Amino acid sequence: MGSGFFVTVEGLDGSGKSTQVSLLSEALRADGQLVTVVRDPGTTELGERVRRLLLNPGIGAPVNRWAETCLFLAARAQLFHQVIQPALELGHTVLSDRYLDSTLAYQGARGISWKPLLELHRLCGLDRFPDLTLYLDIPVDRAQRRRSATIPDRLEAEAVPYHETVRSGYLELARRFPARVTVVPAEGRAEELAGEIRALVWERMAEGRAI
Repeated sequence: MGSGFFVTVEGLDGSGKSTQVSLLSEALRADGQLVTVVRDPGTTELGERVRRLLLNPGIGAPVNRWAETCLFLAARAQLFHQVIQPALELGHTVLSDRYLDSTLAYQGARGISWKPLLELHRLCGLDRFPDLTLYLDIPVDRAQRRRSATIPDRLEAEAVPYHETVRSGYLELARRFPARVTVVPAEGRAEELAGEIRALVWERMAEGRAI
């Protein structure tokens, strides 16, 4: 699947994911690496349209959990086959703001077990797992305070118990897949957190691809 390195950054909205992806990409480029940055859902034309649809708070009737899952998966399949896989084959370091584990955590919190979600990924040709997943952990109330100045999207507007279940799902992923998923406490200053993340990524890249 190419010689590139695939890093995903996960967490609740308000955990600082996008900021850390940006800071990490700058550091890696300064180190002379070829870097491709993506967001999931998004980046491709199809993905951005799906993103607007899925996050629209005025979408109307409640979205069926399987319809929601399949829309996220459609955007991810386009993103992987159009952007991520070609970049990895060229030897790029790919940084993705959300990926597989968002589905396992968020759709898992809808009551869908991981087994069918992983099988759907396999059927869509998405069997290339990240080499490293950084889960930025932060309490739900803290994450909500950080984004209190913005209008919540459809998922952000979910009740607190839903987001607590999402957080529990992420922590369970870290327990289940410790070779791939690293928990990074994210309540500190962005600059300090960025330094910790850079050290984690460089250490893992030096070790080689996770098994």
